[in-house]
Amino acid sequence: MRVITGRWKGRRLLGPRGHEVRPTTDRVKEAMFNLLGDRVAGSLVIDLCCGSGSLGVEALSRGARRVIFVDTAPAALDLVRRNLAHCGAPPASWSLVRRDAARFLDDLPRSCGPGAWILLCDPPYASPLGDVLLERGRELGELPGFTAAVVETGAGRRGEIEE
Repeated sequence: MRVITGRWKGRRLLGPRGHEVRPTTDRVKEAMFNLLGDRVAGSLVIDLCCGSGSLGVEALSRGARRVIFVDTAPAALDLVRRNLAHCGAPPASWSLVRRDAARFLDDLPRSCGPGAWILLCDPPYASPLGDVLLERGRELGELPGFTAAVVETGAGRRGEIEE
């Protein structure tokens, strides 16, 4: 796992131990951020089900103003903290939230504040969260500042939420 581009281009990130966290591959991450393009720079990015934090770290490397990393697992949030320290990310540019992803979504309007924001989510394949996000797409799209959302899902499920 590495940072694809931006100020930390090529930096190797720490990966998870075991099979609890399934990191987004570099190839998928590159395609995702190519799709988002210039919308990342200056935006708030929410890395939901953040795991190792590779998506949020990539966003910071590409100029996101701030990233909120959300996960229920303390070990995942510790891994994110170590990856951010490894890259030298300023503490004011990120925050860690230990919370269930669906409950975090319920409070999303308060979490985003003013300005553009992007939602990135790579939930466990067995989780229904990807489907929940796709079903709530219209609701998310109507929130102030919504720019885009990318939700990774298992094979056979495809959808997108974008303004």
